[in-house]
Parts: sequence; structure tokens; C-alpha cells
Amino acid sequence: MKMSKGFLFGLLACLTMASAATSQTKFAYVSVDEVVQLMPEYKKAMAEMAQYDSALQINYAETLRELNRQDSIYKADSSKWSNAIRTANREKMKKLLTELQGFEGSYQQQMQQRQEELMTPVAQKATALIQEVAKAGGYGYVLRKEALLVQPDTDDLLPAIKKKLGGAAPPAPKPAGQK
Repeated sequence: MKMSKGFLFGLLACLTMASAATSQTKFAYVSVDEVVQLMPEYKKAMAEMAQYDSALQINYAETLRELNRQDSIYKADSSKWSNAIRTANREKMKKLLTELQGFEGSYQQQMQQRQEELMTPVAQKATALIQEVAKAGGYGYVLRKEALLVQPDTDDLLPAIKKKLGGAAPPAPKPAGQK
């Protein structure tokens, strides 16, 4: 019997310490999307995306112009050409038309791939920044604000992150339940 009382006492002590440790754990939340958009790397990536989009659009327009040019030449001069030249020119135009038809699907795929290439490092850096600010603030858990239907009474890390990135000095974070 004495052994089981000692065991129960030890178990009770462990549970009490675990409960005390849990009650001291600080929770916070942050909008990851807003953090990403605050980063200078985000603005640079978006500018690169716009340039890439422009280059793809220019490529499409040039291909369309070339198809229209070849079509005009074909209509004007094909009666003077031999069958072999007419066939060769028709094949060139078919190739250009196929390129144009495949452009939309290819465009979407290329834009998505480029976005992933540019945004993955930005997202990783944002995650590291969130972790750094959370650690400095003594937060044990940081919840993604976008995933919350109801915000708990915790701190929003966004003002501290803005300050860390060099934005205007925000007011000290207040738990969400306090006004």
C-alpha cells in the first residue's frame, strides 16, 4: 500500500508541474499572408512576376503577328508558288497556330511554376521571421490567423513583425479579448 501511495503522490506531483508549465505557455496568432506581403522580398518577387508575365505576353503577340504576316503572304503569293513551297509555308503556319493554341495552358503552367520559384523563399523567410519574433516574445505556440474561425485571447504578432521589419513602431500587442 505504501508503494502505491508514493506512486500516486509522484504522479500527482508530475501532473501538477505539467499543468503549471502549460498554464505559463503563451499563445499568439498571426496572419501569414500579411507577413509575406510586408516583406521586401515579396515586392521584388511580384515585380519579377509582372516582368515574366509581360515577356510571355510579348512572345504570344509576336507569334500572332508572325502567323498573320505569313498568312497575308500566303494569300497574296501562294498562287505563284510551287506545291512544295505552298506545303512548306502551310506547315510553318500550322506550327505557329499550334503554338498559339497551346499558349494558354502553357502560360498558366509557366506562371504557376515561376510563382512557386519566387515565392517559396519568401514564405520560408516569413516563417523564420515569425519564429524569431515568437521566440523573442516568449510564445510557445503561434496559430495561423487565416485558419481561425474564432480568435482566442492571445496576442497578434503582426505589429511586432512590422516593427522588426522597420515599420512604424506599433503599440504593444494586447490579447485579443482586451480593449
